[in-house]
Amino acid sequence: MVVVYVGSLLFGGVLIAASFFGAGHDADVHAGGDGGHGSGDGHDQSQASAILSLFGLRFWSFGAAFFGLTGVVLQVLGGPALAVAAPLIAGGVGVAAGLGASTAFRALARDTIGQVKGASALVGREGRLLLPVARTQRGKVRMPVPGGGHVDLLAESDDDEALDAGVEVLIVEVRGNVAIVERAPAALPASRS
Repeated sequence: MVVVYVGSLLFGGVLIAASFFGAGHDADVHAGGDGGHGSGDGHDQSQASAILSLFGLRFWSFGAAFFGLTGVVLQVLGGPALAVAAPLIAGGVGVAAGLGASTAFRALARDTIGQVKGASALVGREGRLLLPVARTQRGKVRMPVPGGGHVDLLAESDDDEALDAGVEVLIVEVRGNVAIVERAPAALPASRS
């Protein structure tokens, strides 16, 4: 039985290493081919996706690797006392690892990449340009965040006027991960009574 565990560990380890280096990154089966658009029920799609993850490369690679690793460890440490229970324990750990990995990767793939979360909250805030901005030139704007620190965003301007580094700007829109800026209104002089 040790040969099965070692073979499974090597097979799963090779698949994990291959996926880490980019081979077969699109090999998993995904449910909901419309990408969540249309009139389908999202709950049904997530259940179908979880069931179909049993046929995905990630499930089998992590499942095989952890089945083999657990089996080898139980054979070495448990000896004959765990000979009957070792395949069941290793199988359970393999299934749990496979489901956990496929669920985790599916959740990570669902996150939006390249968009600032809560971007609408940035509109109307001021920042300082770190790099100059023009209509055809992207720059970078730095904004203070509540609680200390700052956030840097790519910046563009829809105005014809170029804005130099160091200029105070106002964020008027956020498109994806790019802040659309314009020169901040100058402070009005104090009126005399």
